[in-house]
Amino acid sequence: MTGEYIAKSFGGRVNVDYKSDESPVTEVDKNSEMMMREAIKKEYPTHGIIGEEFGVENPDSEFVWVLDPIDGTKSFISAVPLFGTLVGLMYRGSPILGLINQPVLRQRMLGDCQTCLFNGKASVPSSRRDIDGMTLLTSDSRYCADLRSERGWRELEKRAAIARTWGDCYGYMLLCRGYAHVMCDAILEVWDATALIPCMRGCGISFSDWCGGNDIGPKGLVASCTADLHRKVLEVLNTK
Repeated sequence: MTGEYIAKSFGGRVNVDYKSDESPVTEVDKNSEMMMREAIKKEYPTHGIIGEEFGVENPDSEFVWVLDPIDGTKSFISAVPLFGTLVGLMYRGSPILGLINQPVLRQRMLGDCQTCLFNGKASVPSSRRDIDGMTLLTSDSRYCADLRSERGWRELEKRAAIARTWGDCYGYMLLCRGYAHVMCDAILEVWDATALIPCMRGCGISFSDWCGGNDIGPKGLVASCTADLHRKVLEVLNTK
């Protein structure tokens, strides 16, 4: 439903407004979230909802849906198809199900913390263990340098063979599919991160906050295709 609407709107003229944090938002973002909210409330009236555009309803429910109608609005308004719709489901505060949907490219990833499927087939990440020569992705390299460690981030970029901002949720899909080795974000909101976690867990991705802890979101997210690579990445990022 929302996928068809977003795909038809992609590449067309849409009105763009800016929030207090200067991030863009469109009528497509808002309409898509409203459609998802209405569908959830019709099917699961006792469930809670957290959405980027319209806030929180019933947050103390056992089951809470977490919605980001267009994760990567900057890409969407620039006619770049590296964005997606995020739908996460939490049970008693823990993510248990995640959906990443890219309607223009007809790509969909579904994870339940045990498995991760891409268009219905098992998603298999890379087995890479070395930093040198890796493919490194982020949503915006400026945030990594400004909000975290510029020295550590620049060193990580230097050691990568490919460093690109094929970011937002699409970067995590590439990581889970084996096309990238490391994906980093300096800061995330709950609607950015919730759907990603069951997908990454489902295919064995190693991830943590920027310092190696569990405070994912406020302290960013660093995800690597293997545990060995993740340990090395964190050492570089947190070099004093």
